[in-house]
Amino acid sequence: MTLGERTFGGLRTRADKVRARRAMLVREIEHVPPERKAKRRTKRQPRRRLDLALKAELGAEARLPALPAMRLGSRLRTGFLSILTILALWYAFTSAGFTVERATVLGNKLLSHAQIRSIAQVDDKVVFLIDPQEVEARLSKFPEVYAATVRISWPNKVEIQVEERQPVVEWNDAGRIWWISSDGVAFIQHGAWPELVQVKTSDPTLQITTESLDPVIDPQVVQAAVYLSSRLPEVKTLHFDREHGLGFENANGWTVYFGTEGDMTLKAEIYRAMVEQLMEKQVQIDLVSLEDQSAPYYRIKR
Repeated sequence: MTLGERTFGGLRTRADKVRARRAMLVREIEHVPPERKAKRRTKRQPRRRLDLALKAELGAEARLPALPAMRLGSRLRTGFLSILTILALWYAFTSAGFTVERATVLGNKLLSHAQIRSIAQVDDKVVFLIDPQEVEARLSKFPEVYAATVRISWPNKVEIQVEERQPVVEWNDAGRIWWISSDGVAFIQHGAWPELVQVKTSDPTLQITTESLDPVIDPQVVQAAVYLSSRLPEVKTLHFDREHGLGFENANGWTVYFGTEGDMTLKAEIYRAMVEQLMEKQVQIDLVSLEDQSAPYYRIKR
């Protein structure tokens, strides 16, 4: 190969080509050091330090070792509170301090204290399990009880205030005695009750059903019996007839009917006036009717 060929890049020997190829392939590879991972810093528990100051004349200070401050996790706190709650509930439901020994009953006259407590069912019961509204509803289902109020006081006191229906008529319904309040509700006798109007029937008249709070008779009939009895105190017992209403048999043997409607005060005055006139005339009377106060009449005995 000539000098010109080497100078201008002409043909080279095989050895030159090999060396050129090796020069292109061989590269210097720098060594890359491994990446250093940052160490994870652990969170150290803070330590409490207790410094004791000594007397100034000693010129020294003592430092005592202290335990690291403890921090409770959320699960540990929840478990601790759960255990406390269970213990508190167990104590509340088993302790005699939260059990009602005997309820206090107020306002009753017809029913005894024992009867009301038996209906209320609160004695020897945990106070947390008593629902005042439920007890009031249970008491109000009885015809003697018009309304009831239940109060609970901490820790184990229950007070029952009742308002009872007052009987105004003692109704002898063909041999069976009932007490009837002004709203027509009937209930059984409870001992003696003063100044009850006496009403008697020959046949069963009261509509007694399984619904104890339903009126057994029209309240207007009850009110009429009360007014009539107050205007004619000499009449000890009134009789009731489905057709003619309230009436009685007077000392002269007359049957007198007053019905159930109208002004009983006016009817009583008309009756007294008729008795005076008929007694003066010495008329033998069999029946006097004041069922219609505008058209009273009498029937002569035959």
